[in-house]
Amino acid sequence: MRILSGLLLLTASLSAATLHENYSPAKAFAYTQQVVNFGERMPGSAGHRKTEDLIRSVVTKAGGKIETDYFTASTPRGKVEVNNLIGKFNATADPQQKIFILAGHYDTLFRPGFLGANDGGSSTAILLAFADALATSKTKMQIWLVWTDLEEAVKNFDDKDGLYGSRHLAAKLAADHTAARVKGFFLLDMIGDKDLSVARETGSERWLQDFIAQAAKQLGYSQYFFQYEAGIIDDHVPFIQARIPSVDVVDAMYGRMGPTFDSMGEFHHANTDTMAHVSQKSLEIVGRTILLTVELLDR
Repeated sequence: MRILSGLLLLTASLSAATLHENYSPAKAFAYTQQVVNFGERMPGSAGHRKTEDLIRSVVTKAGGKIETDYFTASTPRGKVEVNNLIGKFNATADPQQKIFILAGHYDTLFRPGFLGANDGGSSTAILLAFADALATSKTKMQIWLVWTDLEEAVKNFDDKDGLYGSRHLAAKLAADHTAARVKGFFLLDMIGDKDLSVARETGSERWLQDFIAQAAKQLGYSQYFFQYEAGIIDDHVPFIQARIPSVDVVDAMYGRMGPTFDSMGEFHHANTDTMAHVSQKSLEIVGRTILLTVELLDR
């Protein structure tokens, strides 16, 4: 009888854990390594297909509903098959239930040897770990985990080349009026950097950034957020254009900065973007802060 009581108490204790407490940074780091081991992950590659399969498997196992936003994009390389993946959690029958979207891209740059451990890998992985946390956490809002595809430019980033998946999905949500139900959208990009420093992205929704800052302060992580400003064109922009309050949660200083390096740092869009520069601690800081923010917004 005492053993049974102990088990009941343990079960109650586990079920009482909050969303951010259920999140495992160790899993996020392991998922990053697993995805990087798939190799290059541009659309059409074997690594891309393996990543899709992993996402479907994790979401399904966690009890989420997997949906796809599949289309053919016209690019400088010709027609490219694009597949946004959406994992839906805590959906009810209420047609007015609010939605919160946590997103990140899972493709990599069209460059031989580019593994994108931080750029593409960390965003893919943290969402997978979020799925695992949502398996045992209930929210009032419907939570969508969105893995956008073909974020990277095929040739040169401009108004027509890049953000293919997010542009298509945001337009779709606006057209079918789902956008009006979306309380907020957080894009996670390049958030595994060992030297973590999340920018205050100037085009993002300030009131949502304030909630992130509140969560970071509560967890003792304030020094890692919003210590500098940067304006960035990223997957959040099409959602802003669809009138969805959005924040780009992005580390815009990846490695040494300066005139001889890429504007986002020496490891950005370089074949040196490897697991050597990714930290489980950074995935902990970002993951727990973002999920606590979701909890604050869900009250």
